[in-house]
Formats: sequence, structure tokens, C-alpha cells
Amino acid sequence: MRKNARAFTLFEMVVVIAIFVLLAGGIYATVNAAVRATATLSEENLQIQRLNAFVSLLRRTFHNLPANAVFSGGVRSQDGDGFAEIVLRDAPGVFAWGLGGPSSGTALLSARPRLGGGREISLMLMPGSLGEMERREALQDGKWLRLLPDLREVQWRFYDEAQQDYVDEWPEGARPPLIELNLTLLGEEVPRKFVFWLPPVKEVDLVAEQPPAAPQEEPVTP
Repeated sequence: MRKNARAFTLFEMVVVIAIFVLLAGGIYATVNAAVRATATLSEENLQIQRLNAFVSLLRRTFHNLPANAVFSGGVRSQDGDGFAEIVLRDAPGVFAWGLGGPSSGTALLSARPRLGGGREISLMLMPGSLGEMERREALQDGKWLRLLPDLREVQWRFYDEAQQDYVDEWPEGARPPLIELNLTLLGEEVPRKFVFWLPPVKEVDLVAEQPPAAPQEEPVTP
């Protein structure tokens, strides 16, 4: 007498499919979490690399400023917003890589608003021959080169030897011996602080050397 093979019931099939779906969902969640963690870690590493490269660039730039370069810094207001900014005038070759050769005009480092919120430190080079109206138009519509994105806050401070303390504004004139940069990256709460040293400019008084007086000939008496 032959026995008929027992087939799966509908309930058993539903249970098997449910178990398969749960396993697949668990695997997908685990893989997705690992991919997200890897992407976040890669983005954080890239952000730190950009920050380190930017800080190194500033150290080299400030240390090698030409003796005749004019320095100023503070907060510039535009359209109801304030930009932490540093201005370098008459500094040939500063931030001029790939931008058309050395520049003897003005270099601006400005913490401009970032699309989507936050700040980004950007660079603009302008010819020194621009008038006031042309300069304003360049600031409004000119091309900015983004150097350091994804920032929450940016602040420049300048050490005043007379006050023995840091100040928020530095007018054109004598250079500050130290510059402090405080910035907070997006996703962080604690600001990072960097201090840059500027070599002093020694004013040398050039005294024209007087040529030695020619000896006077004594009169010859007959």
C-alpha cells in the first residue's frame, strides 16, 4: 500500500516566508548601518584632512608675508550679516596658485554663509587698481574660492601687545604678533582654536653714506 507524500500546508508556507523576510530585513539593517557608519567616518576623516591642510596653508602664508604687505581683520557687515574676515593688501604671490599668477592686489579670507546653513571660509583675489564701487561689486558678485566648508562658527582674534589681550578688530597698520582662529565644525559643539605667529617687520633706516671729502690742495707759493 503506497503512502501519499505529505505536502506543505499554507500556514507552514506563510511561516517560512515570514522567517525569510525577518532574516532579510535584519541583514539589510545590519549592512545599511555598517555602510552609514563607514560613510560618516570617511566624511569626518576628509573634514579633518581639509582642516589640517587649511591650517598648514595659513601658517605658511602668515609666516612668509612680504615686508610691505598690509594686514587688517575683523567683521565685515553685508546685507545684514557679519563675515569674520582677514584682508591682505600689497602681498604679491599670496594665495595665487592656479589663479592667474602672482597677485599684487588684495586677498580676502571671509567666513561666508554656507548653502544649507553654517559657514565656509572662502578666498577672493582682487586687483589693487579697483575703485570703491568696483570693489563693492566684486565683493557682491565676484568669484570666491572655497577653502574650508562645513563650519558652524568662525572668529578671528588679534593679540594687542599694548592691551596684553586679544581684540576682535585689527585696523590697517602694524601687524599683530599673534592671530587666533576659533572655529566650530558642523556636528561639533566644542570650538577648535589655532594660534598663528606673524614675524615682526623691522623698519630699517637707510642713512645715505656721504662720500669722503676730497683733500684740499695747499696753495703753492713761489
